[in-house]
Amino acid sequence: MSYESFVGRRYLMAKQRSRVVSIITLIAVSGVALGVTALIVVLSVMGGFRADLTSKIVGAKAHVVIQQPDFGPLDDANAVADRALEVEGVVGASPFVESEVMVSSPTNLSGVVLRGIDVDRVGTVTDLLETLEKGELANLRDSRAMMERIEKERDEELEVLLDRLDKETKELRDSIDEKRGATGISDDFMPAPDDALPPLIDLDNLSDEAPQDEVAGEGFMPPLFDDSGAEDWELPPLPGEEGAENDEGMPGLFDDASRDEGRLPGLIIGTELATSLQVRLGDEVNVVTPRGEMGPSGPIPRSRPFRIVGVFYSGMYEYDANAAFTSLADAARLLDFEGATGVELRTADVEEVLAVGERLREVFSPELRVMDWQQMNSSLFFALKLEKIAMFLVLIFIILVASFSIVAMLIMIVIEKAREIAILKSMGASDGGIMRIFMYQGVVIGAVGAAAGLGMGLLICYLLQTVGLPLDSEVYYISTLPVEVDRLEVVAVVLSTILISFLATLYPSYQAAKMRPVEGLRYD
Repeated sequence: MSYESFVGRRYLMAKQRSRVVSIITLIAVSGVALGVTALIVVLSVMGGFRADLTSKIVGAKAHVVIQQPDFGPLDDANAVADRALEVEGVVGASPFVESEVMVSSPTNLSGVVLRGIDVDRVGTVTDLLETLEKGELANLRDSRAMMERIEKERDEELEVLLDRLDKETKELRDSIDEKRGATGISDDFMPAPDDALPPLIDLDNLSDEAPQDEVAGEGFMPPLFDDSGAEDWELPPLPGEEGAENDEGMPGLFDDASRDEGRLPGLIIGTELATSLQVRLGDEVNVVTPRGEMGPSGPIPRSRPFRIVGVFYSGMYEYDANAAFTSLADAARLLDFEGATGVELRTADVEEVLAVGERLREVFSPELRVMDWQQMNSSLFFALKLEKIAMFLVLIFIILVASFSIVAMLIMIVIEKAREIAILKSMGASDGGIMRIFMYQGVVIGAVGAAAGLGMGLLICYLLQTVGLPLDSEVYYISTLPVEVDRLEVVAVVLSTILISFLATLYPSYQAAKMRPVEGLRYD
């Protein structure tokens, strides 16, 4: 053991007459520990938010998307999907159609991104529609069984409501009868029932041949129009019925192909969108797209009714409020779109998506455009990364403040130990040896503070992971505060703390090293 470390440890423990140095040492160690704790906890929480956001994105959307370079229609989407499945690392592929539309209900309307999906293959590329909160994915094919079940449930609810209403009415009548008996009110004072009043019009003797003025009586308004030829007039056919005009003439709500066997196309929406539109399973909404035919005054929007057959919850407000799904055929029919917008893929390992993307580019480029989930969400993750760097730089100032305590403590030790420093230099100690004594003290303070802060920070992160800090899921969209500890970040925090503590010792150590022995022994 060198004399520098031995003397440095002795100097850390002040004498009885200089307890202030020990207090400053404790304050410096505490400041470093608090700074390290804050850095570890904040960075871990931000890492947890990023991990939670990443899991929701890769769970709700595909890992890789293949599209035309000009985002035009992809005619051979199924062939592209089958070809992509042959690439190493790709485990799922499904074509899709996507467009921005307007969805309206009797109470509200909202702009959403409508995505037409292949019901048979979408489960291989996303988990979003596999666990719906309400409804089933199969309802996109045919929702008649769901509607029968919903109508049965609603009939049962109506029967319960009517039974309750009858019971409350009976209780009210009994209460009125009791009050009438208690007050002695006779039935003679009660108004006559309805059947005792003469009718204003003898409906039983009313016939079709009776003149209007005889039926109505004097003072009634004459008929607004002559309906003598009403028996020759018929209601026009409803959209979808035989004789109704299709899209080539005056467009109806649906053509024959889209209302096969009397069904409405299904629509799956998010929980936030369902709340905004105030709709539930089985309700009808109107979907409007600007992809319509050209009329005399410009493009005519195309409108179609859809039935809500499912409600999903992704955990991200942007998806739950702005996304809607329907079958690939219904979306293409609504948008009058041939082919597909693109093909979405799923990889075996989300962390290997960059390598899989390079393989796909070798196969499809330059004819097609290949984008992975990081590229599609680059702005979001860049903002998160920038925010984490900013938080690191802000919180590192806590350690810098603690380093000033280290500087003040060492300066006071240099002043107090001036005599000892002079004796050591008189005995042959070099300037470098004196500097190493005080550097050792600063590094020890930084290391002890970093170790204490590391322990407290990891303990807090462990408690947040196991016990959890509850949050309002309706506000923050998560039930507990997410935490993910990154080992590299923890090591970087500890090393940065020790480095700052070392740099804080340079000035006091230099002042101690350049002190001449005569100055330290002048008053002894």
